[in-house]
Amino acid sequence: MNINKDNMFSFAISQYVQVYHKTVLHSMCDYYNFMLSLSSKDRYGMWKKVSQFCSMDAKSCREYFHNTWCSQFYEPVANYRAEIKEIALQYYKPEEVMREFLQRYPNKQFGKHELQVAVSTICKRNKSVNSSVIVSSINTQSNSLIVFQNMDIFQ
Repeated sequence: MNINKDNMFSFAISQYVQVYHKTVLHSMCDYYNFMLSLSSKDRYGMWKKVSQFCSMDAKSCREYFHNTWCSQFYEPVANYRAEIKEIALQYYKPEEVMREFLQRYPNKQFGKHELQVAVSTICKRNKSVNSSVIVSSINTQSNSLIVFQNMDIFQ
């Protein structure tokens, strides 16, 4: 039986929850939320147990869960890049940009890491563009040249 990796991993998650937590849920989203709600005590050894139900080791299960499988439950940040850029023009700090963006979409879930990387990248680009402003002015009456280089207008 050839099952793709997402289906295999979803099956492993559902089996883990059913066997070790005696809980049957209705959707993969429910299983995802259940996994996130586990206490630290319940999470201990979790990936080793999940790996028993699929052909992956514990480390691979953990990485696949966080880096791939979870993304199906999040809004793609790429669809919101233009809006993040717009917000970044109003706010200087990435934390402020994230806070404003998340306030605009309280009912949507975004991957925390993916959003942080996008916001950080956009803010760095804005800062580098704004910090390398070169202003040249020639005063024709006194024949003086004024040049400002590497002026960070935000500080």
